[in-house]
Amino acid sequence: MQVTAIHEYKEDLDTLLRYFSEEALILEKYQQLGARNIQVLKIEETEDGFFIETQREVPANVPGVLKRFLGSFNTVRQKESWHWQENEQLLCNMEVELVGVPASVSGRMLLSEPGEMPGIATRNDVSMTVTSAVPLVGSTLVSFICDDIKHQMQSEYQFLCDKLPQLETEE
Repeated sequence: MQVTAIHEYKEDLDTLLRYFSEEALILEKYQQLGARNIQVLKIEETEDGFFIETQREVPANVPGVLKRFLGSFNTVRQKESWHWQENEQLLCNMEVELVGVPASVSGRMLLSEPGEMPGIATRNDVSMTVTSAVPLVGSTLVSFICDDIKHQMQSEYQFLCDKLPQLETEE
């Protein structure tokens, strides 16, 4: 099952990118979104971008049928590989492991600066895919995870819309 969203920001790509590439801002973002035990395991530059690995515990309001797969908090290990494209867009491929949960989550974000859209400096096209091979409850698990991803994506978008203007004035 796939979850997609388009998030548009008034701030430029470099400002937005700070919340995806600077350890202190990554920690602040996940903490404000309700995560605990947040760790930035790795940040390293690559030939055409950078790589980030994080781990955190996220809250989950789990329905009864899924309690044997999910706890009230679940450990998320996330690997992001960011690559500058020839057209000045920034592509992020990500793998998200829900530790101990029989589901697979992968996705991508494409950040661009659409100059033809008044008031919009940066656009983020997000696409996430969730699968599970568990018989019987697998589709319920995937549906729950997708709903949770939609909620998390909206919360992160709202957080960034609130915080980015402050970050821009601090530069």
